[in-house]
Amino acid sequence: MSLISQDGPAATASWEEVATVAAARLREQPIVLVPSLSDLIPSDEPPASVSPIQAAIAQMQPPSDSALLGLLLPASLITSRRHQGLRAVMTRQWQPAGVVYSTGALPELHASEQLVLLYLRARSAQSRVHAFRVPRTGDMGDLEKELTQLLALPAGATPHGYVMSPPWAADVNWRFDPSKAAKPQLADRGSDATTTSDRPGRTFGDLFERVNTARKEAFPHLTAEAPGAVRLLRFRDFSGTGTLVSAEETDAVWAAVPPERQLQAGDIVMQSVLHESTTRGPAVAVIDQEDLPAALEGSMNLAFRLKQPVEEHYLRLLAAYLNSPVLQGYAVGATIRRIGWKSLETLPLPAPDEAVANALDDLDAVRQRTLSWHGEANLLRQSTFTGRDHEAARQRIITEGRMLRLRVEAAAQLDDSGYIYRTTLPYPIAMRWRNVEAKASIDSAPGPAYQAALDTAEILFCFCALVAAALTHHEGVTIPRMAAIRSRLSSGGTAPGFGDWVAVLQELPSAIKHLGLPTNHPLTEFASFGIDQDVLDARVRLYALRNDESHIRRADELDLPGVLQTALADLRFLLERALFLADLPLVHVTSVRWDSLRKSASVEYHRLIGDHPIVPISTSEQHDPGLEVGSLYIIDSERRFHLLRPFLMRQLCQRCRAWSTFHIDRLEKQEAVLKSLEHGHSLKDSATRGALQHVGLLEAPRAKGTDEG
Repeated sequence: MSLISQDGPAATASWEEVATVAAARLREQPIVLVPSLSDLIPSDEPPASVSPIQAAIAQMQPPSDSALLGLLLPASLITSRRHQGLRAVMTRQWQPAGVVYSTGALPELHASEQLVLLYLRARSAQSRVHAFRVPRTGDMGDLEKELTQLLALPAGATPHGYVMSPPWAADVNWRFDPSKAAKPQLADRGSDATTTSDRPGRTFGDLFERVNTARKEAFPHLTAEAPGAVRLLRFRDFSGTGTLVSAEETDAVWAAVPPERQLQAGDIVMQSVLHESTTRGPAVAVIDQEDLPAALEGSMNLAFRLKQPVEEHYLRLLAAYLNSPVLQGYAVGATIRRIGWKSLETLPLPAPDEAVANALDDLDAVRQRTLSWHGEANLLRQSTFTGRDHEAARQRIITEGRMLRLRVEAAAQLDDSGYIYRTTLPYPIAMRWRNVEAKASIDSAPGPAYQAALDTAEILFCFCALVAAALTHHEGVTIPRMAAIRSRLSSGGTAPGFGDWVAVLQELPSAIKHLGLPTNHPLTEFASFGIDQDVLDARVRLYALRNDESHIRRADELDLPGVLQTALADLRFLLERALFLADLPLVHVTSVRWDSLRKSASVEYHRLIGDHPIVPISTSEQHDPGLEVGSLYIIDSERRFHLLRPFLMRQLCQRCRAWSTFHIDRLEKQEAVLKSLEHGHSLKDSATRGALQHVGLLEAPRAKGTDEG
């Protein structure tokens, strides 16, 4: 019997010793007990009254609720009735938490032999069981991703696994049975989940009714040009990408279908059959006006109609929801699994969320664009040697393939995190990161790169804190640390620094807790970033290094290259966690033209995204007449502009003559001194003091005579 821990093989022991050895190891980390090969070969003899495995399990007690014990066993020990005694011992102090079934996993055993990797937790721990069956074929990377996805589910199923609750009892067999999957429950309104219900108890049956379908042989077939011809949509007419295959691209069937069985624009149609090997939900499409007249062939398909109108973006979101693996838990059957109307009626619906719908549309557009490139490449490749003029073919593949190659090379750069930070983060942060990369490329001089990395970390937190402060001011909320910063600035004290910006973000969640903001509000992203424990750990390490630099405890020259790599790793991690800023573009408004008749404004602005300050002008239509020319804003996922002035301001730096992003740094003889995020340059600006007092960054002057007795 071998014991395997997270770090590899831990010990080898006999069955008599395994309880003692395992108990000691379980206090430190999860372990897996791996029997010898002879123990894994099932015996045809009746089981002994107490097997060695059963005796060992009986002696093992969970040292804590978090202890996790794994057992590699023949599947028959948990699926057959004659081994019920072993299951009874297991469930006395333990309970199943997860099980992986695999056939032919060990080459030493027969290819038909099924093994299970069974995980047990203390009975007082969580009660759900995650079951997963490894298919005979398939990409292991995809299977690992699916297993990770399954372990994150509280209920439901994936193509090769499911979650069940309550857990197995000793008197039942523990076979793989997807029909026992626990159906997903509606999330609480206070949950952070993105697919919470828009009202308690709302299900698919509340919003949709079933539409009558048509049998292919029930109505006379017609030609497409015949009067009254209606296209009959079949299982094969679903493209799997949210659309239908056009009639011109397939052997479309036309029939004389009566109006009561015809589809309408806005109806949702989907396949009702899932195969075991599918990695998504059923193919789903929303019927558009150009798809009509049409009816749905009903042998393997379902159609639904809204009982009440919904916004167009919500309909797209619902179609994507049905196309996801969520319906795997609602299908019944073995190899061929079907989804029925009765099971769909109880399906909980996601809340309307335009931002999610738009994001899904963007992903679909990316997929379509990628498929288009793939098609172009295939056509060019196949046509290369079809002609007799090989020189012309050679020239064609070079010239016509150049654009395809450039597209792929540009797309490949997005796998480089450094490129993503340089091109998608707000300009002050992206420019700082570019400076870090440039200096870090000089191996002979790590000092400047090290200092630049520490500066960039501070600027990241400074930018996030000031944007969060601007947003909370708009919501009528004051972050406690901002009040302390105001007091210090007004009294001529020290300028705010790294520790202040971190404190602002850490206090943000409690400051906005009572506001009940929607999950897609920008403040929720900044709040999550501020209290993320991993972010906190990386920040603590970088903050300590910066303090050492400030107090002349600098790293030794011999140690500096290693310290630099540590700082760069933490900085990269922080930038990765701050990528939500890419969805909140920083913009500088240059023109606003208000149309009183249309109650709309045409807005021109610079998107200050990426590492270059000179960018083209973008335009947008807005319904807010109060947008300010010359001010900085961020734009959220619903395309709303949020004013950042005077927390952040864009001005021409008097020192380097470049447009820069400034924030209040200190008072000097009662005159506001601003500091650039990009270069650290200072700028005196007496005109901003009134705005700083208005938002509470500086104390307002007291009226004369206030202190007189």
